[in-house]
Amino acid sequence: MEDSLALRLQLRREQIRLLADNVPALIVGTLVLAFGTAALLWVNEQPVRAVAGWLAAVVLLSVARLVLLHRFRRDTGHPPERWAPAFVSASGAAGLCWGALAWLFFTPEQPFTLAIVAIVLMSILSSASQSLGAFFPAHLAFALPCVLPFAARCLASGQGSLVTMGGLTLFYLLMAELFARRIARAFEDALRLRLENESLAGQLRVQMDRAESANRAKTRFLASASHDLRQPIHAMSLFVPALKALAERPSLNPLVVGTIAERLQAALDTMAQLLNRLLDISRLDAGALQPHPQPVELHALLRKVADEVTQLAKAKGLALRVRDGDLVVHADPAILYTILSNLAGNAVRYTERGGVLLAARRRGEMVRLEVRDSGIGISADDLPRVTEEFFQADEARSDASQTRGFGLGLAIVKRSAELLGSPLHARSSPGRGSVFAIELPLAREAAPVAAPAAPELAPSHKHRVLVVDNDEQIRAAMSYLLRGWGHEPLLASSVAEVQAHLDAGAAPELALVDLHLDGDTHGLQVIERLRERLDHRIRMAIVTGDTSPEALAAICAAGVTGLHKPVTPQRLQRFIDDAHTPAEDVST
Repeated sequence: MEDSLALRLQLRREQIRLLADNVPALIVGTLVLAFGTAALLWVNEQPVRAVAGWLAAVVLLSVARLVLLHRFRRDTGHPPERWAPAFVSASGAAGLCWGALAWLFFTPEQPFTLAIVAIVLMSILSSASQSLGAFFPAHLAFALPCVLPFAARCLASGQGSLVTMGGLTLFYLLMAELFARRIARAFEDALRLRLENESLAGQLRVQMDRAESANRAKTRFLASASHDLRQPIHAMSLFVPALKALAERPSLNPLVVGTIAERLQAALDTMAQLLNRLLDISRLDAGALQPHPQPVELHALLRKVADEVTQLAKAKGLALRVRDGDLVVHADPAILYTILSNLAGNAVRYTERGGVLLAARRRGEMVRLEVRDSGIGISADDLPRVTEEFFQADEARSDASQTRGFGLGLAIVKRSAELLGSPLHARSSPGRGSVFAIELPLAREAAPVAAPAAPELAPSHKHRVLVVDNDEQIRAAMSYLLRGWGHEPLLASSVAEVQAHLDAGAAPELALVDLHLDGDTHGLQVIERLRERLDHRIRMAIVTGDTSPEALAAICAAGVTGLHKPVTPQRLQRFIDDAHTPAEDVST
């Protein structure tokens, strides 16, 4: 409905523009015909004053129409359709001028003069179909006062020949208007087709621009991701030979070995953070993340977020404050936690002096959640772009004291906020800090927020763990790790090797299975084989780097836990420590 109305409005504008474009040619034709008519009337001994007066009126009206055209072209502050009444009125005035011939020079006793008037009126009416045909109301406003006076004088004369001429004049007027209406419709159809083509071309240009922009963004995205992945890999490639060199020495320095191990772990953590960010972006792009709103108590949630950044804030000497107002919002707790965690992490990372505030304030039936900091801030030019993937503001790139982020956090925050139905509000001033906020509906009851569990790498039970992976390096690493934790690993690379373990009586208590094995073998086939052979249920997890919606759906349908590579030792330990749970964990 709105599109149709907009099209009609644009059509009207184009009609007025066409009408205006025809004015110069119309005036030239009018003046030529007017002077020729005046000359014929003067030669035919019509009153000079009447001829001169009529001609002066036509000339003055032509000048007025030129002034109208000039004002129309200079008026850039109003839409063209605003001038439609003025152009219609000018056409009506022109019709009155030509129609005045029937009152001034209607002389039945002078057939030649009468013929001049009739021919001129019919000629000007015919030419008006072209000059005014783009806008039918203008043609109608001209035709009626132009022809009706002559037809009326003929019909009122009582003479048979003139009455016949009057009837023929009316018939000619009717046919001229029908023809003019058809011309106007043809103009409208042509204009509508042109406008629709322009609209389609515009939409095509927009889609092409979007495609090109997406292609450039993808190239930039991959280049940035490649760079950020190469950094920790490069660091690890330097630490490993250093560690090998230490191993060749007769005595090892535990402090140096421990330092290298910590550095390696830091590099691994950096890679894991980037891959997790990429996983979040992938899930958001694929629409695999669907919100499940429920009442969320902000006191517990904000404290949980604050606990994550407390250690870094203390190390930097920052004041970290939380003001929750004991409010409850209606939102998906996991998505809301992701938003606040990213914002709080950025705030602490890019703040060197002052502090960070996590606040919740009620505004009517809405709650405004804010993360404020007194950090380096963001320039006005960069602020609209900070939610783009891998974009970092100049302040963040140029400040060498900052622990460099990946430029993905705010992109995740923006899309996650949109899932909750709230835009991401942001304001910032370089050198003075930033404020990021979302608004969520107020709720009355709260669902409990789980407190963050402290990572515990020491196992509480010894388990036999089946590891199925086609990568020998991963099997070896898992073997070292599980034995280090006191567990018994069973290693397999295929369904056949799993079958061999089962035939030998080595029944696992847990299973960690890669999703994609060699050939056409699928990790879910291993899961099914274990369920068929074992008379009791064990905890099983699919371990994969595949983040596609199809893979996520398959894991969920299989009813097993999904662990996405790289799996942190803490996450792996939690999975193993829950082995006493009788039913399989189906969370992903």
